Amino acid sequence: MVLVNHSGHMEDSRFKEIKSFKKKELSPQLQWFVGKDYFSEELFGFYSSEIEHLKHLSKEAFSLFEQATNKIIKEKQLDYLGIPTFFHKTIEETWQNRSDNPFLYGRFDINGGLDHKEAKIIEFNADTCSTLPETIYWQQTQLKELPEMKEQFNTLTNDIELILETIKSKINFETPYFLASSFGHKEDQLNCNTILDIASKKGFKCFYTDLENVTFSEDEGIFYEIGGEFQPIDVWFKMIPWDWIFNEEPELAKTLASIIERKLVVILNPPYTAIWQNKKFLTYITKYFPNNCIAETYLNSTQLNGYVTKPIYGRLGENIKIVNNDELESTGDYAFQEKVFQKYYQLPFDSELYFYQIGLFFTDKPSALNLRAQDSKIITDDCEFMSHYII
Repeated sequence: MVLVNHSGHMEDSRFKEIKSFKKKELSPQLQWFVGKDYFSEELFGFYSSEIEHLKHLSKEAFSLFEQATNKIIKEKQLDYLGIPTFFHKTIEETWQNRSDNPFLYGRFDINGGLDHKEAKIIEFNADTCSTLPETIYWQQTQLKELPEMKEQFNTLTNDIELILETIKSKINFETPYFLASSFGHKEDQLNCNTILDIASKKGFKCFYTDLENVTFSEDEGIFYEIGGEFQPIDVWFKMIPWDWIFNEEPELAKTLASIIERKLVVILNPPYTAIWQNKKFLTYITKYFPNNCIAETYLNSTQLNGYVTKPIYGRLGENIKIVNNDELESTGDYAFQEKVFQKYYQLPFDSELYFYQIGLFFTDKPSALNLRAQDSKIITDDCEFMSHYII
């Protein structure tokens, strides 16, 4: 497999193939993925200089997200993002009190960045970011199989541990209760369980249940039923988007706002990540904070030749349209949403026309790197996950 770009071929030696694993050889967190043609049997080699550049890029981008969040909140402009008025105060207060409402982790998606090509962050998966089992368990499993034990840029487990330690230190119980919830999709459950594994090691008593089984009380907090008794929860990790909560379940959003205001439960990720998840926020950054690290994003295509249209809260590469000489469009469930227009930046691709997108996890610092690959310029849920090593 050879990556191709405008200046020629990247060397074939950057790809290292390892053995395929039998299901029983893998940890429980990975066994569900077996047979889904999702895990690549190759690892890609990043040069240290590339990793340092990507880390610097993510730190610069995170700083821009923080600066722009300060501005949009200070100037009372959350209406611009279409966030319901009743939820503005919750977002504002959690942002102003981040020590009690910490950001746990998210992932920057990056186009380019290989072979000295320009790297641009195209979005920040900051609210309900997935690919945790792959990043934490699969990358490590594959790396161990390389003939000469290489290194990897992946401190994600340790970085999440440190944030959870800080959260635990502020709770008045020796063994706080930590609940994770999702809509019940298997992949979401596995992402939740990865966080629960980390939390358990840091001294939390951990449970998982689907959203429909969680009890919410604006006066008393969040509860999980165990053996007929309702156990109060200290930390709730959700794979449930804030935009779904405040748009589809406004009463739940109002209850959660009260729970947060009374400091009854720490909710991860916090409400202000709904700003970062919203791709319209990228147009705000482009307008008020011109920069060289985030792809230029606008409300229309008049300033662009090649561009990509995206739904503001779209996920999984759904309802994306690329207009660049020709047109390419993906289907999905987000066609009804407002769209933004983003300058098109080429993904690296190989001789078999597989396209590669870099994912960079960010906690309070750059924390891990991975790749997703697909035989399409639009990276969707049908992609392959590719681990990496440092050359």
